[in-house]
Amino acid sequence: MAWATARHILVDSEAKCNELKTEIENGADFAEIAKQYSTCPSSNNGGDLGQFGPGQMVPEFDKAVFS
Repeated sequence: MAWATARHILVDSEAKCNELKTEIENGADFAEIAKQYSTCPSSNNGGDLGQFGPGQMVPEFDKAVFS
């Protein structure tokens, strides 16, 4: 079985997503941005989702990771 690891930042708007993406591209620390802005419980771990296999995440995310 293939396994993956990922980190993410969950926000409530595309505008906020793009704002944070720009900050990260300009050198901001991903984990710190996740801790400050993400609404997912994974924010406590810098957005780290840990290790997971196919079918364990929502279909859209699963497809992006395992394709």
